[in-house]
Amino acid sequence: MERLTPLPWQKNLWHELMGAPERLPHALLLHGARGIGKRHMARTLAQALLCESPDAQRMACGNCGGCLLVNADNHPDLRWLVPGVDQPIREEAESDEEGTSVAAAKPAKASRAILIDQVREVGEFLALAAHRGGRRVVLLAPAEALNGPAANALLKMLEEPPAGAIFIAVTDELDAVIPTVRSRCVLLRVPVPSFEIALSWLRARHVENAELRLAEAGGAPLGLDGSEDDGRTLAPELKTRLLSLLQRGGRLTLAEVLGAIPRDVPVSSAIRLFQRWGWDLLAERAAGRVRYYPGQQRAIVEVARGCEPQRLFGWLAQLADAQATSAHPLNAKLAVESALIGYMDATRP
Repeated sequence: MERLTPLPWQKNLWHELMGAPERLPHALLLHGARGIGKRHMARTLAQALLCESPDAQRMACGNCGGCLLVNADNHPDLRWLVPGVDQPIREEAESDEEGTSVAAAKPAKASRAILIDQVREVGEFLALAAHRGGRRVVLLAPAEALNGPAANALLKMLEEPPAGAIFIAVTDELDAVIPTVRSRCVLLRVPVPSFEIALSWLRARHVENAELRLAEAGGAPLGLDGSEDDGRTLAPELKTRLLSLLQRGGRLTLAEVLGAIPRDVPVSSAIRLFQRWGWDLLAERAAGRVRYYPGQQRAIVEVARGCEPQRLFGWLAQLADAQATSAHPLNAKLAVESALIGYMDATRP
């Protein structure tokens, strides 16, 4: 059975939290860099709090009824608050055989926000006594996904928490969390592992090309082993294609750009790749070193020699603007193509 334990770089934080679990605050907000295991920590805490036979370190046993229910995602005293599903949109369709206009519904779409109806359901859940006589746990991820009405509904629970209830929220973007929600939680920064510890952890999981991939991820190992893949990563073939375009630098042509980008390209992930490439170009110009793409250092050196730092800074500013609107691009393909056209201008001698 799965027994969740803190990741090696989270053990100090674990002892800080679980040294006296009876004094845990009713609302925690785990924050820090993306890909360092915040959700893992939240799930580990949830399982431990719902475990009916924790060990001396206050970790879950993995075998009791509570642990088995958590592992099956079926514990009656645990709820997840995650981005939901928008309601189907009804629109007028063609008339039926009798000439009566009938309304058709477009399929529901995945929402990027946590909606007020989801928060109300959690309120109903917390209004009931615990099914198994222990705590009730609400996991909220990501906290910045709460829209305004949902945040207002949640505030009432955070201000007057039901007895035995604990909220564990997670965010990659602390400043994006609504301030009134943030102020009612105890903030806990999840540590970033050292490169050596993260690399050892990945190698123990037989992750291929672990050192190069960890460098590209900025030292954040989660997701590289598939454990926290959020569905926003670039497909390997598309990533290779984008890197090959970047390697051409000032020799890149408009025809190459327009023929390379698919319609459904994940904008945020593509822009993140471009940003890391741009930072490596600047680092190579300034200090003769590469952080994110050491396997591409020869190409980076060649491109960096032919471009001016000021124009690279301009391109990175363009990328920052693109990243700010990447969640709702008017046209994903056009957004990525525009970023590459800006790169052409920035690297042309």
